[in-house]
Amino acid sequence: MLAPVSILATATFVFATVPFGNMLPALPIPGFEKPIVLTVAPGVDIGLLYVFAVGSLGVYGVILGGWASNSKYSLLGGLRSSAQLVSYEIPLGLSVIGVFLLSGSMNLEKITNMQAESGWWWIALQPLGFTVFLISGFAESTRLPFDLPECEQELVGGYHTEYTAMKFGMFALAEYQHMITISFLSVILYFGGWHLWGVTPLVEPGDVTLLGALLCIGVLTFNILMMIFFFMWVRWSWPRFRYDQLMDLAWKMMIPLGVVNLVVSASAQQFLPGDAFLMKAVISWATIAALFGYAVYSTAHDPAPTGVRGGVAVR
Repeated sequence: MLAPVSILATATFVFATVPFGNMLPALPIPGFEKPIVLTVAPGVDIGLLYVFAVGSLGVYGVILGGWASNSKYSLLGGLRSSAQLVSYEIPLGLSVIGVFLLSGSMNLEKITNMQAESGWWWIALQPLGFTVFLISGFAESTRLPFDLPECEQELVGGYHTEYTAMKFGMFALAEYQHMITISFLSVILYFGGWHLWGVTPLVEPGDVTLLGALLCIGVLTFNILMMIFFFMWVRWSWPRFRYDQLMDLAWKMMIPLGVVNLVVSASAQQFLPGDAFLMKAVISWATIAALFGYAVYSTAHDPAPTGVRGGVAVR
């Protein structure tokens, strides 16, 4: 019983520092006499670090659920699920360091406002970081093609095989909450959050109007719904990875790409002026072009399999 409670609790606590909009201004209505910040715990300078720290605790519920079920299917599901979640936490953390460097803060509200002040969404300056973040986010939320923790065809149901009724519902709800969390973070970190040029301009907190606050909430909500639609679109379209492919993707591709993005972003931030956003964007996209060219070159010069031995292609 503790496993579904713990995994749902950690998935819910994550939203403490995630902003749901700018703020509501003071209104002549009882209970609204003062401005309301649309964040449960506003002004936390380590907001994103808190999200990652609390979100990573969900793996304990997965391990506990698989072990406490006293079932070989559930135990195997818990082991492979914990390995997946721990592995993809590394590139997920590496991918957002470039955003820290550009914004100079881990506060999610400041990251959003910094994009509005600069006139750039960080997706333009961090395309490689966003790619690593999105793929790792799919794996962390165990959505297709990364739903190895609960693939029914292989493990009957994974770590929650022995769970039914509301306890199973808590596991399922936690998975969808993780998807919503990744959608929130994607929009806030890379797509300007609630800022949209020409619709929701950056204003001082004391100058926020009711219409402006509602527009901010609407823009943020629309972007998040588009990201959730993308999650569902991928689920409809992509087949599931094999487990060895999933782990190879994490350790042989996502982590090296995260390190490359970290080195390029840190170098650009160190040697270029702080407001040289165009040059930083050019360097970031040139890095992606170079990596793509290297991948094409490596594939073209990779020798083709010469035979099959024991069901495995040999060269």
